[in-house]
Amino acid sequence: MNRRVRFAAFCLPPALAALLVVAVEVLRSALFGAVDWGGTGPALVFALCVAGLLGAPLVLAGLVVRGASALVRAGWRWGLTGAPVVDPALRAAWVVFGVLCLGALVLSVQLSVVQFVAVMRKPVYQGLAAGLVGAAVQLALFAFAGPVVGTLARALSAVRRWLPPALDPTSLRGAALFGGAFVLLGGLALPALMPELHTVDQRPMWLALCFAFGLVLASFGAQPWSVRFPRAVVLVAVLGVALPAAGVGVAAAWVGARQSRLLALDRDTLLTGPVLRRLRALADADGDGVAAVLGGGDCDDADPAVRPGGYDVPDNRRDENCNGADLELRRDPLAAPPRTAAAGPAQPWHVVFLTVDTVRDDLARQHMPNLMALAAESMDFRRAYAHGAATYWSIPALMGGTMQSRLEFGSDQTPVEKELLLAEVLRDAGWQTALYANVTIFFVRGLKQGTEYQNYETSDFTKHGEFPGAEHLTRGLLGYVDRFLKDTRPTRKDRFFLWGHYYDPHDPYGEVPGHPAADGSDRAKYIANLEYTDEHLGALFAGLKARGLWDRTVVVVTSDHGDEFGEHGHRFHGGTLYEEMIHVPLLIRVPGLPARVSDVPIAHLDVAPTLLDLLGVTTPPRFVGRSRAEELRTGHAPAPYPVYAEVLPDSNYDRHQIAVILGQHKLIQRLGEGYGELYDLAADPHERENRVDDDPAMATLGPLATTYADHHLYWVSQGRTGARIPVVKKPASGAPARR
Repeated sequence: MNRRVRFAAFCLPPALAALLVVAVEVLRSALFGAVDWGGTGPALVFALCVAGLLGAPLVLAGLVVRGASALVRAGWRWGLTGAPVVDPALRAAWVVFGVLCLGALVLSVQLSVVQFVAVMRKPVYQGLAAGLVGAAVQLALFAFAGPVVGTLARALSAVRRWLPPALDPTSLRGAALFGGAFVLLGGLALPALMPELHTVDQRPMWLALCFAFGLVLASFGAQPWSVRFPRAVVLVAVLGVALPAAGVGVAAAWVGARQSRLLALDRDTLLTGPVLRRLRALADADGDGVAAVLGGGDCDDADPAVRPGGYDVPDNRRDENCNGADLELRRDPLAAPPRTAAAGPAQPWHVVFLTVDTVRDDLARQHMPNLMALAAESMDFRRAYAHGAATYWSIPALMGGTMQSRLEFGSDQTPVEKELLLAEVLRDAGWQTALYANVTIFFVRGLKQGTEYQNYETSDFTKHGEFPGAEHLTRGLLGYVDRFLKDTRPTRKDRFFLWGHYYDPHDPYGEVPGHPAADGSDRAKYIANLEYTDEHLGALFAGLKARGLWDRTVVVVTSDHGDEFGEHGHRFHGGTLYEEMIHVPLLIRVPGLPARVSDVPIAHLDVAPTLLDLLGVTTPPRFVGRSRAEELRTGHAPAPYPVYAEVLPDSNYDRHQIAVILGQHKLIQRLGEGYGELYDLAADPHERENRVDDDPAMATLGPLATTYADHHLYWVSQGRTGARIPVVKKPASGAPARR
């Protein structure tokens, strides 16, 4: 073998391994991320970053594997072992290829069983279906695997003359390489083609398979003992030091000060994001968890008390959390608006207050016709926002009238008794109060405050998707109404506040009668549960009309949060503040008021003041939201004002974010990472184009987010919520008085 061939055999496979990494990144980002690959320039720079950061380590690992293989062969030749030994590199190739084939077998069986389960309802039939499918797939593999592999090998042999011997597709090693690459890339693309696979987050599997296959690929051409030793040392040094350094430099230069590019690397990639996060951790000089380089954002990497997302000592003229401003307690963005006493006596209306778990606004409008029929005779707030991405954060904010970061929670993650909730206000104002919900800690303890009657019988039906429960909950709500109407005791109150919480759209999604899922995907099952819940919401509305209460009842319907189905590379809920997560339905129907539509953003904080204003009850100072009752009465919408949302880091979620919505713009600040996302929701409703570096709206939303973040971090630092921030220093002068 001449020198050029040896050099090609040494360099080509590692280069292909690096290109494989780039291909995986591009595929992952294009299918599940928000990176726009339309421009070739950013895509090329992005690919160079990935290849530089990850290709060289694969080269070094390949050298180790290939060197070990050479030593084993040398030991056999020198008589140190008693029997011939199979080349370890070849054995590793077949192991990886076998694992990939096994994974393909498992996925195919899973997909087939999912389809059978959708048809066969009884467990005994489902088990039989699984066995039959498994046997059929194995027979198919035995029958067709050989001819298929042979055909592929013959097709690939046409290009063998341009490939080094290590990559000959007609050899065992080459067949393993090309077959493994085909299965690997097919497995990566499969979730985009088969929605059933969205049930499981497969990114860890992709990461492991990609590195394993790249390692073996990099090892095939690495033959350091076939090249002169000094040259091998020089080449290893260049590849092992220069390429990673160049990759880091290119990545840093490409990111620069542009937060949108940092987000693209950090959020939308499978491999580069974790590598950059690890590099930032290694570059963290003061050990506070945030570096000053590679987009870390630490403005003082010599002081661990100074970091993005940390506690800012109020009014000391020093910026400890690197957002460009000092915390001034007097500039509270959630200061309660001026209140006036209610004019006249309280209205004699009943209130049916419905919260439906995990309902995102866009899919509700497409798949909940009864809810939309209610919207046609209500004030339909089409831009309503929950304040959190999990029930135990958003419902307390909705019912407690202030942000969850300012409430005090017990060890059960519900508000303590001294917190004031909406049901308590209405109970004291003359309403008989009741709660019907599933028996979770969110309702059994703190959130039942102020309700004189609680019923959790629906828990026997709705246990995280085990059984459907909306039908039973509707029967329970109407049963309460019937008992109220039949109660003739002199002490009975003349109006009720009835809070019902429907749970069925929450994952995992069980099968529901009369609404089969369109396919086996989580999204289809979720839609089926929306349709099922909507059916029984319609039954509740019809029941109220049949009892003659429709024209005497205020009806409020909203949700605690939405759900994600890979729109931004995430699944389920709890950790992000995108539209699919916090944009929820909000309908308020008031007897005698015409139907209206509002496109001005409204916060869950505004629901309680609005309802109390409509009912003629004075809003307590603790409730800091704005009343929109005048808009319901006259149709005159207020000027847009800031709406806030937040994700708190705790034992369930490690992300720490805030969001500010003002008019058509939305700014998400990642407090722990030190960068943000800005979206124009009118032009980009799916939040695909991060305009944080270019949009003039940052001049307005940036200072709002800075002020809110300072106050938010101050309240979280008090330790009342159970949330955690990385660096917590006790306030020098104590917390301000709680309103």
